[in-house]
Amino acid sequence: MSQEHGQQSFATDRRTTHSFPHECSPAYPEVDRVLLHSRTAVHAVIGVGDVTTQALHAALSGLAERSRVTADNIANINTPGFLAGRTDFESALRDSLNSGQMPTVSGGTVARSLEPTNTNGNNVNLDDETVISTETGLRYQLALNALDSKYSLLRSAMST
Repeated sequence: MSQEHGQQSFATDRRTTHSFPHECSPAYPEVDRVLLHSRTAVHAVIGVGDVTTQALHAALSGLAERSRVTADNIANINTPGFLAGRTDFESALRDSLNSGQMPTVSGGTVARSLEPTNTNGNNVNLDDETVISTETGLRYQLALNALDSKYSLLRSAMST
């Protein structure tokens, strides 16, 4: 590969723009890096179609998305002009459960934070991101434990 003097090639991301779906506004292209993992990859994994299992699966997907967004925020803590991302999946999950519908699995919506910025235009606060990351990890573990209990109950019911 030939390069002119002063040109650099970065090995961090060799995907073309067609190798993943663009689900976010072009105003925030950095969000596409966060959405590397397809939200639809795990839809058919759960064969039991009850509301509890589907709700737990939707919660796990939303929490995983929040974890990716938080990691992207932390990675860009010194990037001038970067606005922290925030993920909301709880409101859609709550609305679908309250209306009696089967919850749909999605990572929720990713929006840019409108909190005040630093002098460089960046509004990522490491303390806030650390708390969000810890809370997300604990909630993810709680949802996994609930799903494990659900499957244990199904296993014991099928073995008797």
